[in-house]
Amino acid sequence: MENNVMQYPLVRFVADGLRDTIASFGTGELPLHRLSWELHTRIESLSEFAGRRSLAELRSWQRYVEALDTVLRETGREGLTAHEEHTLAGALVALRDTLDKLDPPATAGSGSPISAGATSARPDGAAPVR
Repeated sequence: MENNVMQYPLVRFVADGLRDTIASFGTGELPLHRLSWELHTRIESLSEFAGRRSLAELRSWQRYVEALDTVLRETGREGLTAHEEHTLAGALVALRDTLDKLDPPATAGSGSPISAGATSARPDGAAPVR
């Protein structure tokens, strides 16, 4: 059976929320500082469920968005330059592409990363609580 991380409801929920956040920014409903915060918060919630490669890619693009926001705040500029807008658009496409191909974390067994923790043996040797 293929181990596709997107089959897990929590991951799908977070990924859909990230897509909605990106779309809201694209329509002008969400300011850059809020986009940066939303991306950071939602990506961190994936840290237990997505593989290192996916997380590294998502975090890299999130840090770019955060850096743009920081530059605007520190300089007092109202908006992005044409180059920054172009690069930000590319970053958002890359974020969506990475969400579409999330890789699962390395797990010892073939079970889902969500259920793997719920069914693993307890350190005291007692049966797992379900």
